[in-house]
Amino acid sequence: MRSALRREFPPGVISVYLLMMLMTTTEGTAQLLLPPYLDGYGYALPVIGALVSLLSVTRLASRIPVGAAYGAQRAKRMAIAAMAGLSVATGGFALADGQLVPVAALTLAHGFAFGSLGTLLLAAIIDMTGGHRAGSIMAWYTAALSTGYSLGAFAGGAIADTYGIGTAFLIAGALPLAGVAVVLRVPAFHGPPPVEGEAAVAGLRGVLGGIKRLDPRVWLAFVIVLYVNLISDAVDAFFPIFGLAIGLSLSELGVLKGLKSAAATVIRFGSLALFRWVQPAVVNFWGVVVMAVATLALPLVSAFGAFVGLFVVLGFCRGLLRVTTAASVAELRREGRGVGLASGVYNAGLDVGAIIGPTVGGLVANSVGIPLMFQLMAALSLAVYFAVAFSTASGRASIALRPQPGPPA
Repeated sequence: MRSALRREFPPGVISVYLLMMLMTTTEGTAQLLLPPYLDGYGYALPVIGALVSLLSVTRLASRIPVGAAYGAQRAKRMAIAAMAGLSVATGGFALADGQLVPVAALTLAHGFAFGSLGTLLLAAIIDMTGGHRAGSIMAWYTAALSTGYSLGAFAGGAIADTYGIGTAFLIAGALPLAGVAVVLRVPAFHGPPPVEGEAAVAGLRGVLGGIKRLDPRVWLAFVIVLYVNLISDAVDAFFPIFGLAIGLSLSELGVLKGLKSAAATVIRFGSLALFRWVQPAVVNFWGVVVMAVATLALPLVSAFGAFVGLFVVLGFCRGLLRVTTAASVAELRREGRGVGLASGVYNAGLDVGAIIGPTVGGLVANSVGIPLMFQLMAALSLAVYFAVAFSTASGRASIALRPQPGPPA
């Protein structure tokens, strides 16, 4: 068994998968519990939306600097520092007593630490694998992310119902400290050799130049994950409040969020077979469309079983879209290119969507209510995506289903 794993994954890759699962378990608990935590202290909906978006603002602020500073030789030290910050910033909510200044400070620190880890670990796993077998490596990588989010939602909701939200935050904050021991066991790895004629990314001018030189595949991935998180984070921020108002418990909310992450995990393992028959561009287009339709339907049902079906569909769409986009970034390393800055830009797309979703969602929900907000966000986002898709020949062609090889396995 151990020899089979060694043949399947280069040294250190499984440790990175475990690290991401620990980090997203913490994040899954925090995402589930922060809105009810703030609501319990009497925060207004626009303020809740702004604070949830603040997590994404600081994640976004971390991406480019950390991606530019990334290097294989210092990645472990940077990861340990980020994990320590994530631990303090998560557990600290239990001690903040809902006070605005401490809560805002913890939110800033939490977002920056988690954003740094996501950028570092994606770049590290691409360097460890050399960008080879991008489809399968990224399927496992993104599956580890979803597994952690699922565990965090299931466990966080159950612990909060039984022992209180503060206890759940403390337990979630302890997980990054356990990850330090995992980091210490990761063997040394190396980045790509310098490319002749390509300047190193250093200083503001170097960073801007590096961004300009990024491959178009990175920007396509950026746009898709921005859309995914715009929808997902609007739902994640306000569905807990909506669910409690219609009679769902925190445990049931945790089950729904956990099922969404579990569905995203399962579909990622099946994605490689799917991509043998369907172009990734087709998966991207229809994944976005179906995700919007499922969000539009959320206020139209009230039975827990119906919510289960919709959240599973949302998880499937998110899982497939994350595999196609992450694999396109990993392919750059196989071509001998550095991936630190590409990882930062790709992850920044997630953050931009996560900022827009809860912020706009909070303002709209405060005016028209949460149910109509879900429908307006889904309908308008879908309309914008159609406009973009049909504006190019490649977008129009993506609707035609036909067999086509997908990301390299």
